[in-house]
Amino acid sequence: MPNQKLKEYCEAEFENIDAVISELNSVVKSRRIKYSTAELAAIATFIHNCYNGFENILKRILQSKQIKTKDAATWHKDLLKASLDQEIITNGLYETLSNYLSFRHFFVHAYSFDIRWEELKPLVDNIENTLKEFKAVIYKFTNK
Repeated sequence: MPNQKLKEYCEAEFENIDAVISELNSVVKSRRIKYSTAELAAIATFIHNCYNGFENILKRILQSKQIKTKDAATWHKDLLKASLDQEIITNGLYETLSNYLSFRHFFVHAYSFDIRWEELKPLVDNIENTLKEFKAVIYKFTNK
């Protein structure tokens, strides 16, 4: 894939992630002491959507380098590891994204009434910094 198409793809994904974070912020803006189950489910969905956007970008970059990730039950983890090994993401970002990946696994397999604000709060509080750091490494990579 030519570099320009890759940049355009990443920009489109970043626009989607930015929109999701805007929606997330509209839900958590009130910073209530207690959120309803529906609000927690919405917050969890937005976090999940953001992480999916991160994965989409990493998948596309690895594809552009002709690096295939295994089609196995562990492909999400393999994707992060390959992105680290290819020096697309840093060690620190790998650790941060691993936390979001763990949440993704929980989200996919949990019932909405199992979601707790105490578990979401660190992810919510860090999502904008994570996106900022993620954008920086992706822009650095795509501008090579």
